[in-house]
Amino acid sequence: MLITIRTAHINDADPAINYILSSGPLAFNYVFNQPLKFLNESFLRGRSQFGFQNHHVAILNEQVVGSIACFDRNEAQSMEIGCILDMLKYYRWRFPAAAIRGLRFERIVPKPVKHSLYIAHLGVDEHCRGQGVGKQLISWAIDKARKQGYQSVSLDVAKSNPKAEKLYLSLGFQQIAYRKSSITGISDHATLLYNLR
Repeated sequence: MLITIRTAHINDADPAINYILSSGPLAFNYVFNQPLKFLNESFLRGRSQFGFQNHHVAILNEQVVGSIACFDRNEAQSMEIGCILDMLKYYRWRFPAAAIRGLRFERIVPKPVKHSLYIAHLGVDEHCRGQGVGKQLISWAIDKARKQGYQSVSLDVAKSNPKAEKLYLSLGFQQIAYRKSSITGISDHATLLYNLR
């Protein structure tokens, strides 16, 4: 199953948001509490890590069948402002509680490793899983990182998702950190790294 990968557009919102959510539903539910509406607004605004301009989509037979976001530590820090603004607009007086949940989750999944292109929000249509779409998206990200001169590619994976972890390890990623979760319903996470040098 050969896909093409292109920059996401605003029109990709419906499928892309579902794939973003599928990349970590428990985490999104914990931080954003009913996250679909927030993710939709943030995707359309485009200024946070959930924005359309920070995502690429996988296309098969003219349909969006997956999504991926790639950014580095500096980009993640600059996108934080966009995320805070999106959260303020969406949550209003409930913002402090959502921000506290986000900071608690950030202890398990911290900012990206320095000099590394970070993979986030990797999601694939349930009918296309196990057919190589995720593998092609990861390979695309590795090629992108190599061309842009990064030292590595990194990502975080929930220990409750052994299939994803097995895929990453089979592609040459290695675990460099492990963080225990103190949040009920959120599993431990590992940081994996693919060395390019």
